[in-house]
Amino acid sequence: MTAVEPLIGIPGPAGDTYLGNLHAFSSDPLGFLTSCAREYGDVVRLGDHNVLLTGPELVERMLVDRGGDFNKKGVEDSGRAARGRGFPTAMMNSDGAEWKMKRRRMQPAFGRTLAVKAAELVDAQGERMLASWKLGEQRDLHGDVSVLVLRLVTQLMFGDEFTDRDAALVSRLVRPIMELSTSPLLLPDWVPTPRHIRLKRGLRDMDRLLRRLTSDPAAVDAERAPVLHALVTGTPTPSPQELRDELATLVLSAFETSNDAVVWTSVLLARHPDIAERVRDEARAAFSAAPPGLSRMERLPYTGAVVRESLRLYSPAWMTSRDSTADLRFGGFTVPAGTTVTVSQWVNHRDPRHWDRAEEFDPGRWLDDSARKMPRGSYFPFGLGARACIGASLATTEIVHIVADVWRRHRLELVDPRGITPRPALALQPMGVKVVPRAW
Repeated sequence: MTAVEPLIGIPGPAGDTYLGNLHAFSSDPLGFLTSCAREYGDVVRLGDHNVLLTGPELVERMLVDRGGDFNKKGVEDSGRAARGRGFPTAMMNSDGAEWKMKRRRMQPAFGRTLAVKAAELVDAQGERMLASWKLGEQRDLHGDVSVLVLRLVTQLMFGDEFTDRDAALVSRLVRPIMELSTSPLLLPDWVPTPRHIRLKRGLRDMDRLLRRLTSDPAAVDAERAPVLHALVTGTPTPSPQELRDELATLVLSAFETSNDAVVWTSVLLARHPDIAERVRDEARAAFSAAPPGLSRMERLPYTGAVVRESLRLYSPAWMTSRDSTADLRFGGFTVPAGTTVTVSQWVNHRDPRHWDRAEEFDPGRWLDDSARKMPRGSYFPFGLGARACIGASLATTEIVHIVADVWRRHRLELVDPRGITPRPALALQPMGVKVVPRAW
């Protein structure tokens, strides 16, 4: 849909004569959005048909109160998010009645039973990863955690874990998706660029992998594979393409976001040894007093606060965009139908107007009432409203348990603290994280 009228009166950067703000955004998305919010306020014109909302009340109005007046298609499927190219019938790439039907079909799987199962499985996977570590030996933390998370995710979905070969396959597919999502120049799919070739090859490999995993009759057992069971037995029964798209997007999104969150949290703990020691002490007490499961989670309140604070500073979901389907009013301005409206977790989570010491890593803010009194639109790492992440509770359980397990055993030393940078692709990836495990 094309906007029927320009964005009248909304302040924002003028940009280049021909490219507008494309270069500024592409070269430094996080810095560009932050500077726009600080200079122009709660409603910012980013382009002829693009608006940024930063006021917490406006974010809540968009995602919760007026969520039905926005579509996801046309924004994250049009090319910048490569997952839409490969998985067009997935729930997360659907809108309207189609999205509601698919959400209802999948929702039963993402309850307490799945969280309990995750809490039990994460221990074994953590033990497996840490058994391969040697004190004083440099590790690629992102790579190690990615294998752990992939095995955990596939156990929850299929009742069986990925092999090392399968895990490598999925990891290879993530790379071209992330590359395409950060590229300012999006060529048609048929142009045989190296990225497109890697992406198409990866999608074919993913198809074969999912067909193999779902062909096992045991894979649709409700206890062994609750997610796959909910999909296959739901109404209406998904077509083969729908099944493939749903499973692929769930695997890829759960893999990358949880992986990034664990790594960012570990980077912050490595930079704050006093906080890391408190996590160590709490985790050791919890692991010795409670068996694997959610009862252990209840004994990790400080580690949970650490994870929430990490998600504030480095939320894997750093930006969300939607296309408006109706003329709407935000902050005294008219936003016409057809406008792409963006909100940014990176911007809002660090807004000094709403967060005390916004740039500081302070888990303590989550242990009193200060953070709980914040407006909803100030903190939304998993989104808000009807389209909030279906696996938010599950992901939090996984992240907290993995962080606790790693840090109760080891103190991680950053090899190059200054070389770690955020890469804003489909998820906010931590780049350059090499660590050396040390004894406490």
